[in-house]
Amino acid sequence: MTLAIITILGFLLRSVWLFKQSPALQKKWVKITPHIIDTLLLGTGIALWATWYGAVFQPWIIAKIVMIVLYIGFGIVTFKTQSKGLRGIMFTLAIASFATILYLARTKPPLW
Repeated sequence: MTLAIITILGFLLRSVWLFKQSPALQKKWVKITPHIIDTLLLGTGIALWATWYGAVFQPWIIAKIVMIVLYIGFGIVTFKTQSKGLRGIMFTLAIASFATILYLARTKPPLW
């Protein structure tokens, strides 16, 4: 849960800097840290599935891992694209993906 909080707070802070065109976004640690945090977040999700739920099919954890990958992908496009319209759409999709991750983690729905 700590990694999830850190990743979304970092994403929101970097997004504010992006939309304001802040030079803080160009600092080396700002560019590297999100990759480390998101890799750890994805890795812990996969480890949770493999060690805890791997023996039993749990669709919610598979969906959660897929949503983490989508969140990371949408976040990457948010920061790489030059199109302001696409940037806004990708930002919104990243936030929606993260909200879905929270929903899945909280409710653990048994079937879809």
